[in-house]
Amino acid sequence: MSENLYIQLIWEDPITSELNQPLLIPPIVIGREKNEMPENLGSHQVSQVELIHKQVSRFHALITVANEQMYITDKSSNGTHLNGRQIPKGSQPFSSKDTIRIGPYKITAILVTDKQKNNTEINREVNNPSGAVNHVKKNTIFLWIIGAVTMFLLATGVGFSVKSILDNLRPQLPERPLNSENNS
Repeated sequence: MSENLYIQLIWEDPITSELNQPLLIPPIVIGREKNEMPENLGSHQVSQVELIHKQVSRFHALITVANEQMYITDKSSNGTHLNGRQIPKGSQPFSSKDTIRIGPYKITAILVTDKQKNNTEINREVNNPSGAVNHVKKNTIFLWIIGAVTMFLLATGVGFSVKSILDNLRPQLPERPLNSENNS
């Protein structure tokens, strides 16, 4: 019995910075308008991914799998790039973790088997993508706070060091008596 295959697409929205990580059953159609994308490819129902941006065509690209190999087909008028190169018309094979660029979107596609789908890490990312995004946002805030505190401590330390160095370099004047009676 053959394993079911899935494709996990991972991208960060260029406008909202939201991390998207859907786990989809191929074939997958990508475009700007869901009503312009096919719902079926032959006898197979397709997974639709809507990317709303003027550089994305209504029906931009198609991702399929055959013999555990992923293929992308450019259906757009604007072009689709694979690892920085525009793909020619027709199906183009690609590998897991290759980068697909559609308009401003940089998408990584990972081929996932049933066994891999059940792994804890993938389930966490797939079943709770908003949690993953919140986790990233919390980490970002935490890192900013740590960075700000570190910069404050560094600036304070540098300030004290400079003051100490300047105090040591300042010429020392001999002490003079406070009243003139002691001078006689």
